[in-house]
Amino acid sequence: MVEPVAQELRDLADARKNVGRRQVAAAIIRPIAAAVILLIGYFALPINKESSVNYLGLMVGALLLTAFCAWEIRHFIRSPYPVATAVEMLVAIGAFYIVGFATVYYLFSEYAHGSMSTQLTRIDALYFCLTVFTTTGFGDISAVSQGARVAVSIQMVSTLALLGLGLRFVNLLVNARVKR
Repeated sequence: MVEPVAQELRDLADARKNVGRRQVAAAIIRPIAAAVILLIGYFALPINKESSVNYLGLMVGALLLTAFCAWEIRHFIRSPYPVATAVEMLVAIGAFYIVGFATVYYLFSEYAHGSMSTQLTRIDALYFCLTVFTTTGFGDISAVSQGARVAVSIQMVSTLALLGLGLRFVNLLVNARVKR
């Protein structure tokens, strides 16, 4: 498996001469734009319990997340530079991951009172998600209910998997560069 990836990286290095500044800028801007769009949706969609259209907000949010995943997969499959696209995808998945878990924590706080140690705002949920993701864990917010603890546990395990994939990918890039 390493050899095909190494060959792809060599091909990418050869093709790099044909990649212009526009493609590099797009590769940087796309995942940043995806993160911004996800955050705008997270803060703008009416998913709180008091909203009269909360179910519509939840459905629109779920559709947007599904469309985001489909677009990323389609972009990866059709890309002439799959390694560069994989880097973009890793960044975009990170943003999706953070916003997704922040939404879960916010929904626990809104719909299952007592699930978290305190009532969470969207900022609080994002903050809590980031403290779990970075393994900082200040302790000012904690999961209290069994369901919330399961969600936090899933985030912890999936953080390790996400970081492991990222490190493995960087390792492949470095090894291919050293071989050249």
